[in-house]
Amino acid sequence: MTISQHMFGETTVAKLSEPFKLKKLLVDPWFESETIIIKPNWVSTMPGHFTSLKTLRLLLENLDSKIVVTESSTHVFNEPLEDGLNFIAEGKEQNWKWLLAGHGWKWLIKNPNWDWFKRDGHWDHLKKGVKTFLDQNGYTDLFNEFNVTYINVTDEIWSGRIADQTEVKKIVGEYFKPIDLELDKLYSMVPKKLYDLRGSLFISLAKLKHYASFTMKNIFGMIPDPLRPWWHGTKDVLLPRSIIAINKIYHALFNIYGICEALDTRSVFHPEGKFKDEYSGLRYRIVEDPGFFSCGRDLVSLDAILGNLGGFDPKSFNYIINLAEKEFGTYDREVLKESKLKLGTWLQP
Repeated sequence: MTISQHMFGETTVAKLSEPFKLKKLLVDPWFESETIIIKPNWVSTMPGHFTSLKTLRLLLENLDSKIVVTESSTHVFNEPLEDGLNFIAEGKEQNWKWLLAGHGWKWLIKNPNWDWFKRDGHWDHLKKGVKTFLDQNGYTDLFNEFNVTYINVTDEIWSGRIADQTEVKKIVGEYFKPIDLELDKLYSMVPKKLYDLRGSLFISLAKLKHYASFTMKNIFGMIPDPLRPWWHGTKDVLLPRSIIAINKIYHALFNIYGICEALDTRSVFHPEGKFKDEYSGLRYRIVEDPGFFSCGRDLVSLDAILGNLGGFDPKSFNYIINLAEKEFGTYDREVLKESKLKLGTWLQP
């Protein structure tokens, strides 16, 4: 058997011993969309943390539509050796790495306007970093091979190529309650190029990692800021509302479909692991070719199943799930029990 596949409500969870059989899982009628937009998981470039070239190629080989790949520029900040350019903050000369640390992160919460960054060469340096990432990892060649259109959210919004926020707000209001006033600037952060494709299939392609971050959190990456301390808020008090708010916008504009995979690699915590998580400081190792694939229209149910199967602390993902249920509807708790009973060992390292 090349595929072990299970359905839990609208969610599919599968293991593929032969990845080329992926086509058998992509049977939802939504995949007949003339254009398919893919939002990969490129928030970090640490080993095992991002959508690989191998996985993205596999997906493209199994799709027949016109493909658009979209992402912001966050990953450039997370290059291990990238210090970036210098600038003055708090009366001292700082660099990009400082923004990732405690004081720099807090400074960005208090100073969320990126106009200073768009000047003085920072934005140009950021663009070079994006190009280097795409070129060195083989994505540029892949996009050329499959005639993929790449849309960088940060560049589009900062260049003023945005959808009419009044129209975006109107459409979102047809499906959901208004976004909190504190966050309503999100209405003005939809690239016009994407807005013109509204109604298309939009895949949130998340990477299964050693911490709880799934398909809804992946859409948080559609916020154009290259770093998002303001959207996190002090002690992450604003994070769940920010995640749900940007999800509401994209759910209203597109047919959102979640995929969370660990087809070629998966990172797992291990005290003697080869790799170090730059954020937590903990060690982890890489499991090769786990062949794990999960997908579905209901991102709330999908993410809840993933959190439960992965054995993650419920507090690490339920803060999103609980708020999401108020906007997108509740999920069937029985799928948690059923999936754990049938697949309880699947995500054990």
